[in-house]
Amino acid sequence: MHRHRFMQSRFIGVLIFVIFSGGLGIPAALGAETTHYTGHYETPASKTDWSFSLDITQTGSKATVSFSASMADGSGAAPDGDGEGKVDKAGALRFTFTDSFGNQGTGILVAGKDGYHLEMNVSKTVEPRALLFYQDILLVKKADKPSSS
Repeated sequence: MHRHRFMQSRFIGVLIFVIFSGGLGIPAALGAETTHYTGHYETPASKTDWSFSLDITQTGSKATVSFSASMADGSGAAPDGDGEGKVDKAGALRFTFTDSFGNQGTGILVAGKDGYHLEMNVSKTVEPRALLFYQDILLVKKADKPSSS
Protein backbone atom coordinates (compact mmCIF):
# COMPACT_ATOMS: atom_id res chain seq x y z
CA MET A 1 0.00 0.00 0.00
CA HIS A 2 2.80 2.39 0.91
CA ARG A 3 4.60 1.61 -2.35
CA HIS A 4 1.40 2.25 -4.36
CA ARG A 5 0.97 5.76 -2.86
CA PHE A 6 4.65 6.49 -3.43
CA MET A 7 4.33 5.56 -7.13
CA GLN A 8 1.15 7.66 -7.50
CA SER A 9 2.76 10.74 -5.97
CA ARG A 10 5.88 10.22 -8.06
CA PHE A 11 3.80 9.92 -11.26
CA ILE A 12 1.85 13.08 -10.42
CA GLY A 13 5.09 14.95 -9.71
CA VAL A 14 6.58 13.91 -13.04
CA LEU A 15 3.37 14.78 -14.87
CA ILE A 16 3.28 18.27 -13.33
CA PHE A 17 6.94 18.80 -14.23
CA VAL A 18 6.36 17.76 -17.84
CA ILE A 19 3.33 20.01 -18.24
CA PHE A 20 4.92 23.13 -16.76
CA SER A 21 8.32 22.67 -18.37
CA GLY A 22 6.86 22.28 -21.83
CA GLY A 23 8.46 18.86 -22.03
CA LEU A 24 5.79 17.56 -24.38
CA GLY A 25 6.63 20.23 -26.96
CA ILE A 26 3.05 21.45 -27.02
CA PRO A 27 3.83 25.18 -26.56
CA ALA A 28 6.42 25.13 -29.35
CA ALA A 29 4.07 23.32 -31.72
CA LEU A 30 1.22 25.70 -30.95
CA GLY A 31 3.45 28.73 -31.47
CA ALA A 32 4.33 27.71 -35.02
CA GLU A 33 0.70 27.05 -35.90
CA THR A 34 -0.63 30.37 -34.59
CA THR A 35 1.20 32.54 -37.15
CA HIS A 36 -0.76 32.58 -40.39
CA TYR A 37 0.76 34.38 -43.36
CA THR A 38 -1.70 33.46 -46.11
CA GLY A 39 -2.48 36.65 -48.01
CA HIS A 40 -1.36 39.39 -50.38
CA TYR A 41 1.32 41.88 -49.30
CA GLU A 42 2.67 45.04 -50.95
CA THR A 43 5.13 47.83 -50.31
CA PRO A 44 3.37 50.83 -48.72
CA ALA A 45 1.84 53.42 -51.08
CA SER A 46 4.40 55.99 -49.87
CA LYS A 47 7.17 54.04 -51.63
CA THR A 48 6.92 55.51 -55.11
CA ASP A 49 10.15 54.56 -56.92
CA TRP A 50 9.55 50.77 -56.96
CA SER A 51 6.96 48.25 -55.90
CA PHE A 52 7.09 44.73 -54.53
CA SER A 53 4.15 42.38 -54.05
CA LEU A 54 4.18 39.04 -52.26
CA ASP A 55 1.54 36.31 -52.21
CA ILE A 56 1.58 33.50 -49.65
CA THR A 57 -0.49 30.37 -49.32
CA GLN A 58 0.09 28.60 -46.01
CA THR A 59 -1.15 25.18 -44.94
CA GLY A 60 -0.11 24.27 -41.41
CA SER A 61 3.48 25.37 -41.07
CA LYS A 62 4.32 24.92 -44.80
CA ALA A 63 3.94 27.77 -47.26
CA THR A 64 4.35 28.63 -50.92
CA VAL A 65 5.35 32.15 -51.93
CA SER A 66 5.26 34.10 -55.17
CA PHE A 67 6.36 37.66 -55.78
CA SER A 68 6.82 40.34 -58.40
CA ALA A 69 8.79 43.56 -58.36
CA SER A 70 9.22 46.50 -60.69
CA MET A 71 10.36 50.08 -60.93
CA ALA A 72 7.51 52.63 -60.95
CA ASP A 73 8.69 54.03 -64.30
CA GLY A 74 9.00 50.57 -65.90
CA SER A 75 12.78 50.73 -66.24
CA GLY A 76 15.25 48.01 -65.27
CA ALA A 77 14.64 44.40 -64.41
CA ALA A 78 11.20 43.33 -63.20
CA PRO A 79 11.59 39.92 -61.57
CA ASP A 80 8.84 37.49 -60.72
CA GLY A 81 9.60 34.57 -58.49
CA ASP A 82 8.34 31.79 -56.32
CA GLY A 83 9.44 29.40 -53.63
CA GLU A 84 8.56 27.26 -50.67
CA GLY A 85 9.14 27.53 -46.98
CA LYS A 86 8.03 26.84 -43.47
CA VAL A 87 6.99 28.82 -40.40
CA ASP A 88 9.57 28.19 -37.68
CA LYS A 89 8.99 27.83 -33.92
CA ALA A 90 9.55 31.58 -33.46
CA GLY A 91 6.76 32.38 -35.94
CA ALA A 92 8.97 33.54 -38.84
CA LEU A 93 8.30 32.30 -42.36
CA ARG A 94 11.61 31.10 -43.84
CA PHE A 95 11.68 30.24 -47.54
CA THR A 96 13.88 29.70 -50.57
CA PHE A 97 13.12 31.31 -53.92
CA THR A 98 14.08 31.40 -57.58
CA ASP A 99 13.18 34.40 -59.73
CA SER A 100 12.39 34.67 -63.45
CA PHE A 101 16.05 35.51 -64.21
CA GLY A 102 17.41 32.46 -62.37
CA ASN A 103 18.57 34.35 -59.28
CA GLN A 104 18.19 32.21 -56.17
CA GLY A 105 18.12 32.97 -52.48
CA THR A 106 16.39 32.87 -49.14
CA GLY A 107 13.78 35.01 -47.48
CA ILE A 108 12.41 35.57 -43.99
CA LEU A 109 9.05 37.21 -43.30
CA VAL A 110 8.24 38.35 -39.77
CA ALA A 111 5.18 40.18 -38.46
CA GLY A 112 6.06 43.46 -36.73
CA LYS A 113 4.24 46.35 -35.08
CA ASP A 114 4.55 48.56 -38.17
CA GLY A 115 3.87 45.87 -40.79
CA TYR A 116 5.63 42.80 -42.09
CA HIS A 117 9.39 42.75 -42.42
CA LEU A 118 10.75 40.80 -45.38
CA GLU A 119 14.47 40.12 -45.62
CA MET A 120 15.68 38.61 -48.89
CA ASN A 121 19.21 37.44 -49.56
CA VAL A 122 20.56 36.21 -52.89
CA SER A 123 22.82 33.15 -52.88
CA LYS A 124 23.12 32.79 -56.69
CA THR A 125 23.19 35.83 -58.98
CA VAL A 126 22.35 35.52 -62.67
CA GLU A 127 20.86 38.97 -63.36
CA PRO A 128 22.41 41.67 -61.13
CA ARG A 129 19.83 44.32 -62.14
CA ALA A 130 17.20 42.42 -60.09
CA LEU A 131 19.27 42.60 -56.89
CA LEU A 132 17.85 46.05 -56.09
CA PHE A 133 14.66 44.35 -54.90
CA TYR A 134 16.31 41.77 -52.63
CA GLN A 135 16.87 43.59 -49.36
CA ASP A 136 14.99 44.41 -46.17
CA ILE A 137 11.48 45.46 -47.20
CA LEU A 138 8.54 46.68 -45.14
CA LEU A 139 5.27 45.25 -46.46
CA VAL A 140 1.62 45.78 -45.56
CA LYS A 141 -0.99 43.05 -45.79
CA LYS A 142 -3.62 44.07 -48.33
CA ALA A 143 -5.78 40.94 -48.35
CA ASP A 144 -6.23 37.68 -46.47
CA LYS A 145 -6.08 35.74 -49.74
CA PRO A 146 -3.27 35.71 -52.31
CA SER A 147 -4.09 37.78 -55.41
CA SER A 148 -3.73 34.66 -57.54
CA SER A 149 -6.62 32.94 -55.68
